Amino acid sequence: MCIWIINYQAGEIVYQPIIQLFGFDNIYHETILVNNKYKWPIVQGLFKIYIELNPGENIIQLSTLTSELSFTLIYSPLKTTNITVRLIYVSFSDTVNHNIENICKKFVFLTKLVRCTFDEILYKQIGYKRSLLFDIEKKIHHISMLKKDFEDKLTGNDIFNDTYNQIYKTDLVENSSIKLIIKSSISSSLTFAYTFNNMIILNLPKQFSSLPISFDEFYENLNTNKTESLFYSIGAYLHELGHLFGLDHGNNQSSTIMSSSKGYIDSGKDFFLVSPCKPILNISCSYSNGVLSKHSTNLKCLCRSDIHCQFALKFNHH
Repeated sequence: MCIWIINYQAGEIVYQPIIQLFGFDNIYHETILVNNKYKWPIVQGLFKIYIELNPGENIIQLSTLTSELSFTLIYSPLKTTNITVRLIYVSFSDTVNHNIENICKKFVFLTKLVRCTFDEILYKQIGYKRSLLFDIEKKIHHISMLKKDFEDKLTGNDIFNDTYNQIYKTDLVENSSIKLIIKSSISSSLTFAYTFNNMIILNLPKQFSSLPISFDEFYENLNTNKTESLFYSIGAYLHELGHLFGLDHGNNQSSTIMSSSKGYIDSGKDFFLVSPCKPILNISCSYSNGVLSKHSTNLKCLCRSDIHCQFALKFNHH
């Protein structure tokens, strides 16, 4: 066996529709094929791949030129959780917009990608159990505001404050267990992402126009010039999500998603792609009586996205 999945186990129950698999190929192939459809790069033996799951049992098939691996994951959508994330789309009521449905689909799909990536951050860095920190409401809310109320607002901070205050007058803010993530279309000239209390407001007009609305479109866009908008949006979203759950910029954060100086494009790219790194693995193997035994050692991943993380490769000892 030459392909190993490091962050999931066969038969595991997962609670979200899109997951990130992190794995290792000891033959150092260039690509890995998922379910005979999606091809992902392998960088110095490491790969990160994204998979969309259906409710119930999902058979995952991975293959390279010389190896195959098939295993099952069970997707069981969360029914209850301590914290609910509510998605809201804000636009002007006096501006004709025929793309509201399309924008909402992009917002929902981006949230799914960000959620699975945020889960991996928590899992790798603090050992938090995936997907149990928060759940996302299925319904996306749409709020219209008056353009005249924002005509004298010149900065992103001004727009954030007014949007924040207006939303807090609605019944969408129920209690402390509800956290609000707002996609704003109020300013077409300003780009900003701010968080205060339990609310994130993302105003990313240029970036949002290039975002995918489905997994297949997301996969196809990874090899186009639309990736910059995707990585920027993901980086900004992840950074603000960290603030939403209590993380600050902190000390020694220059290489993490919470850095105040790290660009959103680099942050998003770091979490989605594997970066070249130094030799990473040393596994001793022994063969006796027809059984290959692998003596596990620690895999130190030097990908920038996994800074301060260490994975233990787990094998069955014979």
